[in-house]
Amino acid sequence: MKLSLLVLVVFVIAVGCNQSNVDLKAEEAAIMKTDSTWSAIAKESKDVEKIVSYWSDDAVVLAPGQPAVKGKEALRKFIEDSRQIPGFSITWKSSDVHFSPDGKMAYMSGENLMTMDDSTGKKMTIPGRGYTIWRKEADGNWKCVVDIWNNPPAQ
Repeated sequence: MKLSLLVLVVFVIAVGCNQSNVDLKAEEAAIMKTDSTWSAIAKESKDVEKIVSYWSDDAVVLAPGQPAVKGKEALRKFIEDSRQIPGFSITWKSSDVHFSPDGKMAYMSGENLMTMDDSTGKKMTIPGRGYTIWRKEADGNWKCVVDIWNNPPAQ
């Protein structure tokens, strides 16, 4: 009996230590709202600083066929260069948030659409799919730390 009680106590303590006190439903809502707001700003706004503010200072972006873009200065240039492409626009929608056990990191999948003018001035749309990794910063805000996508093959 004493051994069973000891095993039960150790089990309860172990399970209790592995569970975080983070409200994952609230965090999921917060990160999804942050991401959808960022997508709207990226589509609508010309404010490069506001767009870049959603990435962490140490963020890395891996765009199809491009070298890695690391850090805020490089990200700023990446956004400024993208805005110079005639007809450029980007939107995305993310889903399926998955959290680390402590609730301080998350990743989610998404689909995006980039639109730009081709060499003749005709609009073209390029679909993409990707993953983002997010980190909850000390101030409580979620920041994107890794942003990677590809373009699915034509069907």
